[in-house]
Amino acid sequence: MEKFSIKRDGLPPIAFTGRTIVSANNKIGHNGHNTRWTTVTIYRTKGDKFIASISRRSQWQGEAGSDRAASFATAGELIEWLKEGESELGSVSQEAVEEAAEAAPEFAAAWVEEVE
Repeated sequence: MEKFSIKRDGLPPIAFTGRTIVSANNKIGHNGHNTRWTTVTIYRTKGDKFIASISRRSQWQGEAGSDRAASFATAGELIEWLKEGESELGSVSQEAVEEAAEAAPEFAAAWVEEVE
């Protein structure tokens, strides 16, 4: 287990002890290095809660980055938060969730649409 302090814009950092489940980003694009990129990281705390962080960065002069993070009791809540008010996940968030589904059974169960 490792100690983390995750920075958030406009809010105090989230501090916890836990481990990184996955981290995904689009820093390297189809045509090489992107000048704007997003990193999504998913953590599990020692108390079995989940933390998600979204970090956006830019190399464009005068363009600020941003940092968001939140804690969740369930993988499903975390997935909904990653949608950021949209009806579906962005590509980096989806990559992170799909990798988390391979690493943690809670995400595998939450990342399926059951139809009967």
